[in-house]
Amino acid sequence: MYCKKCGAALPSRGFICKSCGMMMDVNQIKEQKNFLKENKSNMEVNLLSDKYSSEPINRDYSKIKENKYLGALLIVLVVIVLIIIAILKVM
Repeated sequence: MYCKKCGAALPSRGFICKSCGMMMDVNQIKEQKNFLKENKSNMEVNLLSDKYSSEPINRDYSKIKENKYLGALLIVLVVIVLIIIAILKVM
């Protein structure tokens, strides 16, 4: 299923086009809900347009890296900056 405003493929979950922000109409939402009810399997479906493909789409999410150290580093930097600001205010 595609967006009526911009023509981009609509997501299988949610009611808003990720490309232009337009909300789906009532018929698109009903079709989306029916499709999700029919496909209760463990198959991951990101776009309703996937159901029209001739072969199943296998997405490889193993290449996504979680950068835990970057988040920890940012928290430490924010704390250090706050400590420096507190010290400068006291002086």
